[in-house]
Amino acid sequence: MLAISRARPCASTASTSTLWRVGQQQPCRSISNSPYGRTHVWKRRAPKLPHPLVPKFPQKVIRSDGTSFTHWSTSPISLVRLTRDTTNNPNWNTGNPGDRSFEEENTTTGRLGRFSRKFADLGADLDDQQWMQEMTTVMKPEIIKQVDRPKPKKGKK
Repeated sequence: MLAISRARPCASTASTSTLWRVGQQQPCRSISNSPYGRTHVWKRRAPKLPHPLVPKFPQKVIRSDGTSFTHWSTSPISLVRLTRDTTNNPNWNTGNPGDRSFEEENTTTGRLGRFSRKFADLGADLDDQQWMQEMTTVMKPEIIKQVDRPKPKKGKK
């Protein structure tokens, strides 16, 4: 039971019957002469390498307000100073009531600006609280009556 690999060079280009009669070197075969085929012959494979490890470096981040924290990053820079972060950015820190620049911009430009210019004489320039107080004096409070609805019947519809 001899299994011959394809990688082995052949002896010559002569026909197989001629080589057997003369008694020369055995030719290469492209198929196995084993009755089991090539299923039992192990194929040599290159050894598998492990996945490369990505290096992680400790990185100290100092925020704009002076607070700092350390985290692990793939960047080799060990110290990062932030000038703009979530503590002083108006997009992230919208709860600052002293910052009116965003609201002022909306009142002068775009659709809201056009709306406020169009209805300025109707009191569009008032704050929300002033507007609500003014509207309570203009309109009478409306009393809403509770209407009893019949209870739905149990069972199939």
